[in-house]
Amino acid sequence: MGKFVEPKVYWVGYQEINEAEIKRYLKDSGNEDFLKSMEAARQAGLSSAEILCSMFAKLCYKSLTLGHNENISRVRDIEDNLRNCFDVGHGSVFEHVNFNFIVADCSRVFTHELVRHRAGTAFSQNSGRFIRLDEIDMVFDPILEPIKYLCLEKQLFDETWYKKAVEKIGLKDMTNFTQKKKITSALRRFAPNGQSNEIGFSVNLRSLRHTVMMRTGRHAEWEIRKVFEQIYLLLKDIYPTIFHGAKEKVVDGIIEVTGMLMQPYEKTSEVLLSELTDDQLEAELARRRVLPDIPF
Repeated sequence: MGKFVEPKVYWVGYQEINEAEIKRYLKDSGNEDFLKSMEAARQAGLSSAEILCSMFAKLCYKSLTLGHNENISRVRDIEDNLRNCFDVGHGSVFEHVNFNFIVADCSRVFTHELVRHRAGTAFSQNSGRFIRLDEIDMVFDPILEPIKYLCLEKQLFDETWYKKAVEKIGLKDMTNFTQKKKITSALRRFAPNGQSNEIGFSVNLRSLRHTVMMRTGRHAEWEIRKVFEQIYLLLKDIYPTIFHGAKEKVVDGIIEVTGMLMQPYEKTSEVLLSELTDDQLEAELARRRVLPDIPF
């Protein structure tokens, strides 16, 4: 029989830089002194991803080093430059950096929510058309602990039904792959939403910061809160400036992250929404629906 599981996050890829090509560009553009800034940033614990974001930000203003833009009398170091980008809302430079994750033992409830974050993301998920179920592991939300025995009964029923259907239709003995695929695909319509599966997703830094705040928020669903709490905890100490402005508060046993929105009007909205009770939130959203000039 399958088991009850909770989602697990694996951080499988991250941004690196091509050092040789950066040196060639800096030499050709007369910005070789920026190499000293890069070395100082590394000594301060900054990552290649953070250095790359700063490079693109400075590219916008010809401010890698002094002497290339007459409007500039000083240049910020890389860490200060990144913090300034967050503070003034220069968010596009953070779209250059990508992270890659695999989420295992997650439900299709979770994946249906995750794939709605389309900006700056890519997804690859277990295919129900090709993968035949055997034992059905289920993602279990602890809020259902008082009726866990009923959940176990439902899990056993789903698993037994599926195995019986596979046996009756003769799927195990089929040799025609196309036919097996068609039947496997048809049977997935009877699979439970809570069945465990895996999804790989890639996301740029700007989108990741936004999604961490949205999906660790107290009004998000339990499973996706758990996933983005794990992502936040994996990254926050390794990339010291990426989560600039982040504030943490434990709500219902999961960290809620706020404070990272870039625009002043968004900061106002964030304070409003993150501090409200469920009833207050419903009233605030109703008020905003009749005031379309207030951005969400």
